[in-house]
Order: sequence, then C-alpha cells, then structure tokens
Amino acid sequence: MTMRSKVWLFVVVAIGLVLLMGVELYRGTRRGVLSRQHLSLIQDQIDLYSQMHNSTWPFVDALRHAQRDGADIPRILREQDARMDQDFARIESLELQETQLSMLEDSVALWEQSHERLALIHDAQHRWVKQAQELALRAERGETVPPDAWWNLFQGFEGQVGEQLEAAIVAERAEMEELRRSWDERSLFANRLAQLIPPLALVLVLGIALAILDPMQRSLRELIAGAERIGHGDFEHDLPEKGGDELATLARAFNRMAAELRELLREKQRYNTLLEDTVHTRTAELASTNARLEESLQRLQETQQQLLFADRLATMGRLTAGVGHEINNPLAFILSNLRYIQEELERNGSTPSDEERQELLSAVTEAYEGAERVRLIVQDLKVLSRQDDAAQGSVELVSVVRSAAKMAAHEIRPRARFVEDCEGVPPVLGNGARLGQVLLNLIINAAHAIEPGHVEQNEIRVVARESAPGLVTIEVRDTGCGIPPENLSRIFEPFFTTKPVGVGTGLGLSVCRNIIAALSGELTVESEPGKGTTFRITLPVAEDLEAPGRAA
Repeated sequence: MTMRSKVWLFVVVAIGLVLLMGVELYRGTRRGVLSRQHLSLIQDQIDLYSQMHNSTWPFVDALRHAQRDGADIPRILREQDARMDQDFARIESLELQETQLSMLEDSVALWEQSHERLALIHDAQHRWVKQAQELALRAERGETVPPDAWWNLFQGFEGQVGEQLEAAIVAERAEMEELRRSWDERSLFANRLAQLIPPLALVLVLGIALAILDPMQRSLRELIAGAERIGHGDFEHDLPEKGGDELATLARAFNRMAAELRELLREKQRYNTLLEDTVHTRTAELASTNARLEESLQRLQETQQQLLFADRLATMGRLTAGVGHEINNPLAFILSNLRYIQEELERNGSTPSDEERQELLSAVTEAYEGAERVRLIVQDLKVLSRQDDAAQGSVELVSVVRSAAKMAAHEIRPRARFVEDCEGVPPVLGNGARLGQVLLNLIINAAHAIEPGHVEQNEIRVVARESAPGLVTIEVRDTGCGIPPENLSRIFEPFFTTKPVGVGTGLGLSVCRNIIAALSGELTVESEPGKGTTFRITLPVAEDLEAPGRAA
C-alpha cells in the first residue's frame, strides 16, 4: 500500500468516526427535543382533562344560584357548552400534534384510539348538558325541583363523564410514564455510547496512525542514513528497497543516483588529467592575452586623454578669434599709452614738470591695467590648455564658472545677458581644468542656441546650489531655440551634431558626459523647443575643505 493510500485510509476512518459521533449526537439531541415536546403535549392534555372535570361542580352551583336568584340560566348553559367544546377541540389538536411527534410505528392506531375515546367523552358531555338543560327548564317553568336534584345532576356527570375523564387522565399519565421510561432508556444508551465511542475511536485512530508512522519512520531513518553516506562520498552503498510505497520509490531513485554518481566519478577521474593539461595551456594563453589587453588598455587610456585634450583645444580654436579680439583691445590701449609716453619723453629731454609728470604716471597706470587684463586672459587660456593630470580635489565653482564665462564672453556678448549665481555653495570634488572644459562647452552651446542681436531679451544663467545632502547641482540655462524631441535622446551620442559640416565635431556633449561621469557626477538635460534648454551637473561635495583651489 502506498503512503498516499495509507494517509487516505487514516483520513477516511477519522472522518467516518467524527461523522458517526456527530450523527449519533444529532439523533440523541433530536430525540430529546421531540420527547420533551411530546411530554409537554401530554401534560397539556392532562391539564385540560382535569380542568374539564373540576369545572363541573362550579357549573352546577352556578345553575342553582341562578334558579334561586332568577338569573339567565340559558346563557350559563350556552357558555358551559361552548367552553367544553373549546376544551375538546384543544385536546383533539394536542392529540394530533402528539401523533405527528410520536416515533412509534403504530402512532396512527393510537391516535384513532384516542380520538374515539375523546368522541365518547364529548358525546357523554353533551348528553349531560341536555339533562342540565331539562332540569333548568323545569325550574324556569316553576315546577318543583327537589333540593337534591342539583346534587343528583352532579353525580350524573361523575357517572357519565367524570369516570371517562379520569380514565383519559390515567391513560395519558401512563403514556407519559412510558415516554419517560423510553426517554431514560435512550438517554442511558446514548450516555454509554458516548462513553464507548471516543475511546474506541481514539484507539482505532492511534492504531492506524502507528501502523502508518512506525514503518515510515524506520524507512525514513534508513533513507537518511543512506543519503548521508552517499553525501559523504560512499557511492557504493545501496539503500534498502522495501515495499511498493513512495519511500521505496525514493530509495530506488537514490540508488540510481548513486550509480550515476559512481559513473560520473569515474568519468571525472578520466577527465582530470586532460583538464589539468588544458588548464596549463589556457593559463599560458591567458597570461599572454592579459599582457596584450593591458597594453591595449594603456593605449586606450592615452587615446582618451588625447581626445579630451583635443576637444579642449578644439574649443580653444573656436575661441581664438574672440580671445584675439579680447587681447587686441587692451594691447592697442597699452601701445597707445606707451607711444604717448615715448613722445613726451622725446619732446621733453629735460626734467618734466609736475603736470607732465602726473600725465605720464596716469598713462603708465593705464598701460599696466591693460597688461594685467591681457595676463588674466592668457592665464585662463593656460588653465584650459593645460594637459590633464586626472587629479581630483576640492574645486571652487565660483572661480571655475567665472573663468569659463570670461573665455566665452565674446560668444555671449552679442547674444544674451550672462547671470552667474554660485555664491555660498561648498567646494565640489573634481578637477578644475576638466570641469572648466565642461562649463565652457555648455556656455558656448547655450550662446550658439541664441540668435545675435537681441541681448536684452535673452539670458544665459549659471546657478549652483546644494540639491541634496552631500550633492551640489550646477544648472546652465538659456532662453534659446531649444532642442527638438527627436534629437534630445541623441545629443550625448559621439559624433552626433546638428551643426553644419566643419562647425562642430559632435564630440562636445559626449566628452562632457564622460568627464562628469569620471568625476562621480551626473549630467542631464531638459529642453522645450522655442523656450530654452537647461543642463544640470550634479557633483559630490568635497570632504577636504582645507585647500579649495588645489585641483584648479
């Protein structure tokens, strides 16, 4: 027998016993309720019979007093007759209910017998009432009624009706006693059954459970021990295959698995030698490949550095004309002042006067300021053109933004107003040259997105703020033409550009994103055609605040 069949047998037996006890309990309860109702109906009949018997003398006494007082005797007779009819109707209804509740096979015959007895009592009662009517009529006609006539009338009721009522009461009480005796016997049987069934059910269930569990536990112990031996590598051990249940099937499966493992172990031993030789060969090949990969990686890193520097030089190339213009103005101013000083010195070979001396000092001062302006422009170009060392540290955003804005001033000036709001933000972790390259590219792109000639209507705004704990976000906003939706998802692709051939390489934004990613940051964009574009750079705050300009 399989484990499933054993479990189902246990379940069926347990459910059958529970159902048996439940049915017996229900039947006992049902019989108790019916018996209680039956006893109640019999008691009601006895009470009605007793009431009918006991009401006779008050009725006769009422007739006697009515004769003496001249009261309405027919009314008293009618009321008594109607009351007796109602009592008989109630008794008949109670007997019918009793028959319906009776659990005896001959309940119909008993009901017919009781109905016949009730009919005889009813007829006797009607005959006695007629005698009472005749006596009452004699009294109304003025005939002489003997004093003992009323007593004889009462004695006649006792002889004609009372005895039958007493016999009916005795019969009902006998039936009640029989019902009580039967109820006691059934209660005693149910009590014994209730005491007997649970122990028998418990013994039967425990026996079946032990018959199922004991062999199963033995088989499980054998299976566990065998599985542990197989698990420790003893593949020669075979588990006992007893019976045809699921445990035996499992044992056979374990034995097949052990046989397959033995075969696999032999195969493994055959392949070990071959695998060792292969590993040695592949190890040598991997070492050679790793050396070549390291060399290629080094060349790629150098190429990437050159690409970043080339993009920066390309940006400087685009700025050449503007930077030259920026330098040309202060140079012309310096040359003009120096020429004036030269002419004054040649013209006044002697010591100049105080007024002439003051004019010369003013010219020298103005020439110095112009030279200082050229120096600052050249310094910004030097920072941008410096080779990368990839070093990271604390970077002050204000100086980087202002430097990029100064280098892109010639691109911004004819197109929009430039607004910078970077005060109060903490230094970020990055590289000043690379971050300046990114900001310069973004500012130039923002300027190119705006048509020249409407400076007051357009704006390029660079804003920096703490966007989250430990993070700073720099936004480069413009009011230019915006980026079409079909191009927005591609602007960071290498070599993708919407500029004419020869104007852009398409590497600027791709390089910018790579630079920001290398600085552990993020570069995102939002744009709406006709309303402008916003680039957001998110960088971590520098933890070392002691040397904020170290990487700049």
